[in-house]
Amino acid sequence: MAKKRIVATGVAGVCACAVLVTTGALSANGAEESTWQKVGDGMTGGVSGLAVAKASGDVIDAVVARDNKEPGQSRMATVRLVPGKAPEVRELKWRAQAGTEVPKDLESLDTVPGRPGEYTAVSSGDSGKFRPTVYDVKVSGGTATVRWSAPLPGTEKYAGDDTQNYEAFAVHRDRATKKYLAVWATRGSNGTASQVRSAAFDPTAAAPDKVFGHVSGPVAFRAPWPAQDEVRHISDLKIAPDGSVLLSAAQDPNKNSGPFSSAVYKAGRLTLTKGRPALKLSKPEEVSRYTTTDNRKIEAVALLPDGDHALWGTDDEDFGGSVLRDRL
Repeated sequence: MAKKRIVATGVAGVCACAVLVTTGALSANGAEESTWQKVGDGMTGGVSGLAVAKASGDVIDAVVARDNKEPGQSRMATVRLVPGKAPEVRELKWRAQAGTEVPKDLESLDTVPGRPGEYTAVSSGDSGKFRPTVYDVKVSGGTATVRWSAPLPGTEKYAGDDTQNYEAFAVHRDRATKKYLAVWATRGSNGTASQVRSAAFDPTAAAPDKVFGHVSGPVAFRAPWPAQDEVRHISDLKIAPDGSVLLSAAQDPNKNSGPFSSAVYKAGRLTLTKGRPALKLSKPEEVSRYTTTDNRKIEAVALLPDGDHALWGTDDEDFGGSVLRDRL
């Protein structure tokens, strides 16, 4: 059965200075081949979030998030994907407006559809040191500016439980009403399923307590694979323009050298019903799989505007971060 097309959530502007990553080519039998491209070295060079800023033909501009915590460490970098060229990484400088701060432990990144250069990033809460928080970030001229931040709903008593770390946050704009929705998820762990929630979302809200509207009850998700040794049922999540849910799952043995394994799934649909988000997760359909032989821990996914391709980003700990252009 032919796979349904997933179309990208939209394009936002990014500065011309960026990262270069080789994209896919065709093999002799016509099958598309892609190569993982390194976009960061070592423990501070992983990709924990990924968003497509602009795509024109085979040239793709993107932004990556890094889950670093210490002062002076990179939080985000711009990315350009050009066939036949080696990766070139440029980390973004940070500027926080009054009342905001430079975020720590960013675990997900998404564009805000219809608002060029604007992104949402979510922090996990750094093992209970602060509430999981959503940041609105403007990227321009080599600088990332935090415009506002708001705590995730329902995290008032968050105390750093590893099974409740938040690693996915996506923004969707309903085609018919143009209203914004947000979807976010805990990563889960082994026998503990990920919990996925959705809410009305206002990126222009005047105050943090106005960012989120009606919040749906949690929907549980368990990845059918990987199924061994510290599974994270959802390591990232994106919503296509038609509401389709694309998510990644990863296995991390808590050893910085791995081996890691990952899979990407289509797993449901988000709709707007009577002004409220309605999220339904279905039996997951596998899109791509990377075994421990590949040793890749996918923690970031992004959809391309052609509807046929996506980007995967990895946080491979000691081995840094890599990006792959893949066919859906």
